[in-house]
Amino acid sequence: MQDSTITIIPLQTAKFEAPNISHELVQILQESIASDKKILIFYARRGNARAWICGDCGHYEKCHHCDIALAYHTHPKKCLICHHCGYKAPFPIVCPECQGSKIDGVGVGIQQIEENLIKILGKDTRVLRIDGDTNEKTEILYENIDSHNIVLTTQIGWSIVHPGIWVVVYLLFELNLSLPSYHIEEDIYNEISYHKKQKLPIFIQTYTPEHPLLREIMDGNTKSFLAYLSRERKDFLYPPFAELATIRVHDEQKKKVEDIMRKLINKIGILKKETTFFAFDTDIYEKSHGEYQQKIVLKDKDLSYLLSELEVEIVRNRSVTLEWN
Repeated sequence: MQDSTITIIPLQTAKFEAPNISHELVQILQESIASDKKILIFYARRGNARAWICGDCGHYEKCHHCDIALAYHTHPKKCLICHHCGYKAPFPIVCPECQGSKIDGVGVGIQQIEENLIKILGKDTRVLRIDGDTNEKTEILYENIDSHNIVLTTQIGWSIVHPGIWVVVYLLFELNLSLPSYHIEEDIYNEISYHKKQKLPIFIQTYTPEHPLLREIMDGNTKSFLAYLSRERKDFLYPPFAELATIRVHDEQKKKVEDIMRKLINKIGILKKETTFFAFDTDIYEKSHGEYQQKIVLKDKDLSYLLSELEVEIVRNRSVTLEWN
């Protein structure tokens, strides 16, 4: 097997065959399929995309408190929301980075990507889509790889290994970065490093080829990457430089979630120290797995003083769960 190489495909001046599918990428896919090589394509969104990314420069807005990408919401009006702390920002009229006007480029869902790939590459192209909507068991999905040309997946399939896969593609680097998680850069670095170890050629489409994380990935210097990661985590008080606690309230009844949240917020507001970062969802944005959900986020050097006072509310309530780093 050949050594792993990483090729960056800049999108600022690229010719597109469909949203997020460049002409250069189509040529790579056609050559791979003609050589009977399977392709693994990562696309960070399932269903309808909810990230806002500038279509001119790839800029995406981050929360000033959390350094996490803001999610795009349309109801009751267009706005950007941090799913970590609840911070809201108005939807930009133009890109704040490049003043570009492609501000409706919020990406497309993975199902549309699947449809466009078949349309471009031909109806005989067999695409296996693996995402949160896929119902088959993992073992069955892996068996199905044998009869498909392309495996199109979200982060759920990052550890896929199959002897027929010879090419790995990240369809839009910025879309991966826009996932609302403080450790997303670490996840991306580990994912790409994993595929480098498989000695697979990797193609990354991006509007920001000079992104510092991409430079770290290309250099492959783990010590340098950890130093880069440590600076960000220290600046925004993330583990290991502070403790992070997420209290999730979930129930089939919306009113119950709202009542529990109100009691927790009032108690925390009374007990917390001035140094404690305290944020919470002001709305219920979506229903997941049949339950309404809201969360509270706490950050400080030490949270034991506060969480011990909330032990009754957390431990004795099946509608409340705690994640504490």
